[in-house]
Amino acid sequence: MLTGHLFARLVAALVAVILGAAGNLSDQISSDGPDPAAADWNMGPYGLPVADDDAAGWGDTHAAYPATDIFVGCGATLVSPVRGTVLEVRRVDSYDPAVDNPATRGGRSVAILGLDGVRYYLAHFDTIEPDLAAGDPVSLGQPLGTMGDTGRTSACHLHFSISPPCPGEESSVRRGVVWPYPYLDAWRRGEQASPVAEVDGWVAANPSACADAMVDPFAADS
Repeated sequence: MLTGHLFARLVAALVAVILGAAGNLSDQISSDGPDPAAADWNMGPYGLPVADDDAAGWGDTHAAYPATDIFVGCGATLVSPVRGTVLEVRRVDSYDPAVDNPATRGGRSVAILGLDGVRYYLAHFDTIEPDLAAGDPVSLGQPLGTMGDTGRTSACHLHFSISPPCPGEESSVRRGVVWPYPYLDAWRRGEQASPVAEVDGWVAANPSACADAMVDPFAADS
């Protein structure tokens, strides 16, 4: 029986075939998963989720859960940090501070399933590319939109998070489960560090996380 994350890897592997980027498909969907260091595992390359690498800044902390806030400036171009498929596009900023619904705190947002089977969530967009839609393939560095201050935020920035994809609507896993900043640091240096092993470890330690998140009272608003 496939686990949720292994199923996501199968989907990612099939996407890779469509994009003409897949290596050994049997390696990609094996029960143990691929070796992150294997040359034929097409989960990279990785890159920063902003076009202006030099101007981007971030820290090593975040309130309440693992995520990284990236600062460049209002209107900065946001790009895909991986090759993969668009999972979700939220174009309407429905956040209401009087309600403070956690599912809408990201404002305008985009979620991507990388070829590595990991979900990358980008939030607080000002604008999103008009033709971008769920199911679209994306390439590394492809423009997604511009940095803004939609949702629950007081300044323009990008909320960037890494998580396993869940099979239904939820926000408490999507918001982030492992720290992105070490990977951002590595990608800036040109190193192809992958979060797959860390995400797999989190899934193994939290097997009911997606199910719990999907029954949250706010999950349907995600």
